Amino acid sequence: MPKNLGIISQSYAQPLFNGLRQRDDLFHLIEDLPTQLAIKLREKKLDGAFLSPIDYAKDYSMYRIIPEVGVVSQCESNTIYLFFRENIRKLETLAVDPNFSSEIVLASIVLSEKFGIKPKLIPFIKNITDALQKVDALLVVGDEAIKLKENKNKIDLVDEWDDITELPFVHGIWVSRENTLNEEEKKILISAGSEIVIKNTPAVYKNVSYQLDDFAIEALTEFFRMAYYHGILKDIPDVKFFNF
Repeated sequence: MPKNLGIISQSYAQPLFNGLRQRDDLFHLIEDLPTQLAIKLREKKLDGAFLSPIDYAKDYSMYRIIPEVGVVSQCESNTIYLFFRENIRKLETLAVDPNFSSEIVLASIVLSEKFGIKPKLIPFIKNITDALQKVDALLVVGDEAIKLKENKNKIDLVDEWDDITELPFVHGIWVSRENTLNEEEKKILISAGSEIVIKNTPAVYKNVSYQLDDFAIEALTEFFRMAYYHGILKDIPDVKFFNF
């Protein structure tokens, strides 16, 4: 019986999933929002899921990470933007989609570390145009961010993170419980990432890779450390991998 795997819809991550779509004998891919995948994995409705770092961190004691593969970007990657309302002089409110927990944490860290700003977070789900009329700034992720990328009043948060840490940003990782996925299934998840060539990445996204190398692992650890330092996480999660 195929194992249930949770995936996200963002096009920058699709190269990681495309090879798995041909393996419906082994995997049933279930697409959902990042926070919903975390809930479904916690409730054991999924055998594995592509989780954002913060969603992994919240329940890290229950999980292991599939090594070698993930979605990672650096510098100007066009994946996460912070858009500003025109002519603002002070950033006091930031609209965020609660479904993107890691991106919210990234925005909070960048604004605090680089600009000394801690705006009030205002939840929003849809209607980006209306949101920018009501708040000072707006956090937008992935495909929705690309729709607005011609807007000049913005910063690329991955680029800002790189400027602060000189490290890439890890968007997501494969996560599962012990003894849920067998050795063959885990190796197929790894090979689906290692076989990606750069031309398969959507052209609109720059500087995106699918290798969870030592540099990316260092970035993941630093992200957790800074989230803890800023009082977002209650402890610094262990980065625990499956052993082969």
